[in-house]
Amino acid sequence: MTLRLRSGRTRLALSGAALVTLLVGVGLTSAAYTDNATLNLGTGAPGSGIGNPNRFDIAVRDAAGALQDAATPGNAVVLPLTSGTLLSELTPVVLDVTVANRQPGLAGDLTLSVYDPDPVADDLFGSLRFTIFLDGSTTPAITGATAQQVADAGLRFEDVAPGVEHRVTVSVLIAANSGVAVAGKSTQIGLLTDGESR
Repeated sequence: MTLRLRSGRTRLALSGAALVTLLVGVGLTSAAYTDNATLNLGTGAPGSGIGNPNRFDIAVRDAAGALQDAATPGNAVVLPLTSGTLLSELTPVVLDVTVANRQPGLAGDLTLSVYDPDPVADDLFGSLRFTIFLDGSTTPAITGATAQQVADAGLRFEDVAPGVEHRVTVSVLIAANSGVAVAGKSTQIGLLTDGESR
């Protein structure tokens, strides 16, 4: 954990990432989740970061339903895909992630985005389109969006109390009419959950 001072109210920030390696034309079998934390120290007043025994600790449910987290991508928790094995323009690859604010802890807001954890020149990531559903809704929070559009949408769960869980479903397609331009390319996808304590 990295500590840093910040003026104003105390905040504890935690980021989690669900990483999926996606290869065009190659079977896709698992996803992974990692997290890391940054504590912004407070003034020592009751409820501030200094001397507060509670933590804002985001975790993910693994394939067996247990809460897990990891400090680095190398220690990532393996998550099964919900459906799909190949990226295409017509049939999505779907990943369900259940994130939780562990107990005991602090309430906070969780903001979602997608990103390329291992960007390389001319990979597939820029050709992907994301549709994201929150908490099992049949109405998407965003549809057919680029990673930048997902970030700009500011998708978030507000005031997540300790012990509360939220489900994120990410459906991924290759942009329509990509054709030969994406043949043989690969990429990784990260689902980033940025958390900030209240």
